[in-house]
Amino acid sequence: MNRNAKKCRQCGREIYFDGICISCQTENERNRILALSQEEIDMAIRQICDEIEKTGELDQESQLFKNLVNYRDIDTTKIAKAAFKERLFYPCELYKDAPDDVIKEMLEMLKQDHIDGRLAGNLLLCLAVYGGEEVFHAFVELEKNPRKWRENLYVNPSFYATYGGWSYDNSGKFRKTNFEKCYPMVKGTLEEKKHSPVKIGVKTDEKCPDCGCRIVNLMEIDGRDPRLDYLEIPGTIKAKCCPNCIPYSDDNFCRYSIDGESSIISGEEHFSTEDYLEEEGVEELCSNSYILGEAPVPLRYAADWEGGSSIGGFAFWIQDCDIKRCPDCGKPMKYLAQIQWDTVIDNMEGNAYIEICSDCNIIAILHQQT
Repeated sequence: MNRNAKKCRQCGREIYFDGICISCQTENERNRILALSQEEIDMAIRQICDEIEKTGELDQESQLFKNLVNYRDIDTTKIAKAAFKERLFYPCELYKDAPDDVIKEMLEMLKQDHIDGRLAGNLLLCLAVYGGEEVFHAFVELEKNPRKWRENLYVNPSFYATYGGWSYDNSGKFRKTNFEKCYPMVKGTLEEKKHSPVKIGVKTDEKCPDCGCRIVNLMEIDGRDPRLDYLEIPGTIKAKCCPNCIPYSDDNFCRYSIDGESSIISGEEHFSTEDYLEEEGVEELCSNSYILGEAPVPLRYAADWEGGSSIGGFAFWIQDCDIKRCPDCGKPMKYLAQIQWDTVIDNMEGNAYIEICSDCNIIAILHQQT
């Protein structure tokens, strides 16, 4: 069956169905949520609570809930109360602003040896999103002295903690794994990109020794811009990589200096030595016109499908949250940025993620897709 290319009725992008492309649908819904009054938000929260109280699930209103959290950072206290009463622990963001008594009861549940492993995993995620000193100490204790349910989980509590933007090193010392501000990358012009403190895709003169593709600075960040003070980068850093090899390796690291120098550190062997991207794909990547947004947005603004590219905040992990350990010091790295591939390279799937260890001047670049 042949499919004829059509144009999105809103942006003109090539699609294969009549109507509006997924990106425009997402943008329209985002704008609708951003335009809601406080009274309308309160009504939406009541609507979400009603579904939970009536069905014990969050199904019909699940996307509404995600959008309200991501775009408006709503207070989830009432929703958390309703969810806990029904013992509903998914999605974990339900408990972002849970009351103290609910958190204490959830911690008590985790102290039981024989709760179901799946329930234990969901509780860990919910508590991680809530965070706080009591949760942190409980996680460290559960890792040192595991309960019986730990046998049914694949990873330690420290892994679950990263979904809340924190973790701890091997000595049990607290480590933030996310930044406390988020800025979106927005469409600008190529001229504006020249002056943007954050750039996606800048060509270099280097070639990849494995596949021959041109090396790029996947992202360049000038931390001296006042908007980026929260990154505590007193200069310019470059996340350098081979854009063709990223999907075929789980370990892509580079060492940076704040004067803009950067060199790739060899990781594991790549699965492919063929340049699938070629110069045409590199040119497409580097010709995008995304620039740093003028104002910060809620931390989870980009944490969903079609969330776009952003600096700081939380990522949308297509698979599992993957906070790397620094290859130099072994401590958890810090999530820095997300790039939605199909916004800069047509027909490329998934997201690229950039993480940083500012203690060792190391950057990690990851790729995930369905």
